[in-house]
Amino acid sequence: MSGEMAQVLRVENLTKIYPNGKKANDGINLAVGEKEIVGVIGPNGAGKTTMLRQILGLLKPTDGKITLLGKDITKDPLAVKGEVGYEPQYPLYYPSLTIEEEIGFALRFKGYKGEGYKKKLDAIIELLNLGDVRKYFGYQLSPGLVKLSLLAVALAQGGQFLILDEPTSMVDIVTKMHIWEIFSELSEEQSILIASHDMNEVKRLCDRIYILVDGRIIAQGSPEEISNMLKLPCTMRLTVSNIDCTENLLEERQVKYSLQNGVFNLSVDNLSSAMELIGDINSSFCITYIEMEAPSFDEAVMRLIGDNHG
Repeated sequence: MSGEMAQVLRVENLTKIYPNGKKANDGINLAVGEKEIVGVIGPNGAGKTTMLRQILGLLKPTDGKITLLGKDITKDPLAVKGEVGYEPQYPLYYPSLTIEEEIGFALRFKGYKGEGYKKKLDAIIELLNLGDVRKYFGYQLSPGLVKLSLLAVALAQGGQFLILDEPTSMVDIVTKMHIWEIFSELSEEQSILIASHDMNEVKRLCDRIYILVDGRIIAQGSPEEISNMLKLPCTMRLTVSNIDCTENLLEERQVKYSLQNGVFNLSVDNLSSAMELIGDINSSFCITYIEMEAPSFDEAVMRLIGDNHG
């Protein structure tokens, strides 16, 4: 992050040790700038949710400092309560409330009333495509709709900063893509911190990513910087007009590949070799579909986690 970018959140040496002696967070340093989307990824039990709860003031740190919107919330957890929207990881719901009532409570706590209340409520419902289910009660909602209703509440709560814990888990792929578009638009005005297991999500959305393993930050950077931290091969998926001849070419070139349902999965040492191979295959056998990642962000993350886990 540029040194000139104002910081909305700064976490310094954050440590959380539970009474049973488990160290959930171990000296975490993290920052989120203005109008920036920052992601935190890591395996289950890495300490992501514990960290978010301390940032929200729901847990008291054992050590360290959290500065949010210029306020030291380790000393005063409620200092910025009205400026933060939060979507929890687990699909919590209120069985006897409708979606619009749930969102409405959050808006009233923010001080909305009258025509302003109605306009804001309708805008959030329209933004998340909840119009057809706005009168549904909590007990009627699928897990995906529960997550959408929680996101709606976070948007109703939020001022300058959103904290989202697994925001698109249990949501169908079409809705997930729509939510990603919303996050990108929101980042023009707000800062967002996302904890996620979805590497496509953080790779697509985040300006910077922190990898958290066993309570420690083991790597950080943009998706491109993380992809290049290790010397990894280029990966490709492609389909061709002539499978048999393509197999013969790959075997002659001693290229590592697998073939499943007519789709080749290839691994090549470097980008220049990959581009040369693509040209040769396409000129002879016509590539009908291709996707390539060079180097692979997903593989870099998995290697970094594997090398530092346990």
